[in-house]
Amino acid sequence: GGSGASSLPYNISTDPLSPSTNKGSHGWAIHTATHKTNGGEATAFQASKAELAKTPLQQQRSQSFASSGNLTQLVPALHHFHRIKRLIHPRILRAHATLDTDYPDDSKPSPGLDALDKVASTGNLIIVTEKAIPLDDWLDNLNPHTAQANAAAVSWGIYNIVEGLSFLHTQAKLAHGMICPDAVFVTPGGDFKLGGFDLVTPLGIADGGGGPTPHFRKYEASVCPADYRSPERASGRYDTLQQSAPVHSIDCYSLAVLIEYIYTHPSAGTNGQVPVPLKKALLRMKNDSPKLRPRLPPLLKCPVFDNPYVKAQKFLDEVVSKPAEEKIIFLQSLPDILNRGVLTENVAIYKILPMLVMGLRASAGNEAAMSQDINRREVLAIVPLLFQIAESYLAKTPELFQKHVTPLVPLLFAVNDRGVRGSILQKISILETQLDKSALNSSVFEPMCSGFTDSSGPLRELTLKSTIVLVPKLNHANLEKLVRYLVRLQADPEASIRTNTVIFIGKVAPHLTETSRQKLILPAFTRSMKDPFTPCRLAALRAVIACKEYFSQKEVAEKVLPCVIPHTLDGANEVRAEAFNVVDTFLVNLREESKRMAKDEAERMSAATCGIGAEGGSGAATSSAPNSGSYLTGISSWMGTSTEPTASTSSTSGAQRTTSSTSNGSLTKLPAPQPGPAAPKFSSLTLSDAQVGGSSKYNTADDSGGWSDDDDIVSPQNNNTGGGGWDDDDDAFGMSPVNKTKGDGDFFASFDSNKASIVGGGKAGSLKPGMKLKGKAKPTVTKLPASDLLDGWDDF
Repeated sequence: GGSGASSLPYNISTDPLSPSTNKGSHGWAIHTATHKTNGGEATAFQASKAELAKTPLQQQRSQSFASSGNLTQLVPALHHFHRIKRLIHPRILRAHATLDTDYPDDSKPSPGLDALDKVASTGNLIIVTEKAIPLDDWLDNLNPHTAQANAAAVSWGIYNIVEGLSFLHTQAKLAHGMICPDAVFVTPGGDFKLGGFDLVTPLGIADGGGGPTPHFRKYEASVCPADYRSPERASGRYDTLQQSAPVHSIDCYSLAVLIEYIYTHPSAGTNGQVPVPLKKALLRMKNDSPKLRPRLPPLLKCPVFDNPYVKAQKFLDEVVSKPAEEKIIFLQSLPDILNRGVLTENVAIYKILPMLVMGLRASAGNEAAMSQDINRREVLAIVPLLFQIAESYLAKTPELFQKHVTPLVPLLFAVNDRGVRGSILQKISILETQLDKSALNSSVFEPMCSGFTDSSGPLRELTLKSTIVLVPKLNHANLEKLVRYLVRLQADPEASIRTNTVIFIGKVAPHLTETSRQKLILPAFTRSMKDPFTPCRLAALRAVIACKEYFSQKEVAEKVLPCVIPHTLDGANEVRAEAFNVVDTFLVNLREESKRMAKDEAERMSAATCGIGAEGGSGAATSSAPNSGSYLTGISSWMGTSTEPTASTSSTSGAQRTTSSTSNGSLTKLPAPQPGPAAPKFSSLTLSDAQVGGSSKYNTADDSGGWSDDDDIVSPQNNNTGGGGWDDDDDAFGMSPVNKTKGDGDFFASFDSNKASIVGGGKAGSLKPGMKLKGKAKPTVTKLPASDLLDGWDDF
């Protein structure tokens, strides 16, 4: 719109919403605009003076009273341009900025209202106003299915027009002169605003103006629609207006016609009829005599304006000047008003929300103000209403949420008040859906962590419950921080907080890293299972089931079930039932794992046996393959025996090994074992040391040839790995053919730490047949027979 348009603090769209050639535009094109600094929305009216000067008024309006035939749109447009920036009232379209590109600054002043015909006509006129649309467009956009709401909105609009005209007549001593649909604009909040100041004039000697002005007399017949001109204007009796007409007379007549026009619109909500209370008033307003037309302010007392919508809108407009107590009561009533649909969505977004934002910035951002109880109560009334509007209306328009609510989040969390914090936490899910990950971590989670350590139990619990929705978007550092708070909350004096904490841990587990999960969940569940509060123990058992996928089968057998099983005899019936449920669930998985292990073992032994047979047929020396073959062969032969093998069975097994050695002619008598780094320690252990056998240590049967569990000398308490692989999760034989420990050193350390250990003096030995270990007595150490050197233990 001209080279000087860039000097305005607004960005104006290129394409107009409504072109300058539209009916009723009076040469002005309507564009959208946004503020360059804060992004605020506005409406821009643009007109080319060259086009205005070429457009005759007769082409736009039919005339009932002939005027000069060479009149154009330029002078009325200039009259409006100069008037709108000087008239300021809540019911008048607010001009934020104006620009005549022929006169961009004060170095070349523009001619005033008295010399409009001398204005240069080469540039453009730009008026930036508050966001608004023409009345006709607003009426066409009404939802025809909401008749009652539409009728209330229309009544509020007419109320606005009457207030605006009353200001012009009583305060400015001016007559509008062009009251018609073209001169009325509607804001997004539903307020009607007066525009179209093409013919504004003082009127009548009584008010001291002496009008109408020559400009009005010259242009009014061409600018104002014929239907909206009073009889004296239609007949050109301007002297009558000057001598005896009150200032409101011509606008009173035009307003009556406009009210009839609005109510006859199909979407006005009154079935095309003027409300009965207004009919008599409209007849008086259209009186042929200017003197008998009533003043407009009394019209505001008409019952048609006595409805909840108008009352709520009036209070919104006056809330700034209301006493603090009335303001708080009104704010507390607004949620119900919105829920009942008394006020529309646009009113909530464009009128109530800006008011709330302004109130929060004034009070919540001021620590001194928050120290006063009245301001604190006002903020407590604002916060729930703010989030109700955000949830109901802004969730579907993220741009509005980012504009109005997002900047307030740090401010709200900075308020040191439990009531305010509680209101925010109850609506934290809205912030989670609308804010990006960075904002959630920095502006929401970090400040809300102070709630975990607050002295108020309800606030700690609410903080915990609210955090769950943020977990999927927390970064690694904040997740680790959260884990530390959870560990602390497990020792909280409030039983409900401890219970909710273990539930929270079960829900947060999938989002933790493997390391954090291993450190947190099992110790946390174990701790909660010991809690004296029954719901806490119950929650812990349920959390174990929920997190079963994060436990290996070894952990289940060695760590999880030993913690769960005692609760099968818990004092609470529901805890016992849940404990049995956990045990049954895990036992199913353990049986499957055991079957899989047995299958793998059988396959390995079968493969090893086939390999040894092939080597024997080729004449290979047994000593040349000291891997797992001889060990697996010995175990295989042993597994084929009964639970308690007899001495003859052992002799047979030994004979088989001796035959295997002598069959290839390489050995007849085995020499003593050569010393090595691990050989002394390993060679001092026999299968009896490994608890191999089927009998329990409590078996009262007699000597079983050294294979009985009476040789159980391992103390699980001395092994951090849960028994070094020799505890209750081993198979029915007391061990599996494959070493299940994490490392050889740790495995044998469990034996060394026991007072009944066989290792002693650094020499290898074995138990004599028929010998039993009795309590803490140290067994006799003897020299290994040659047959035991090939039992597979040297493979380690």
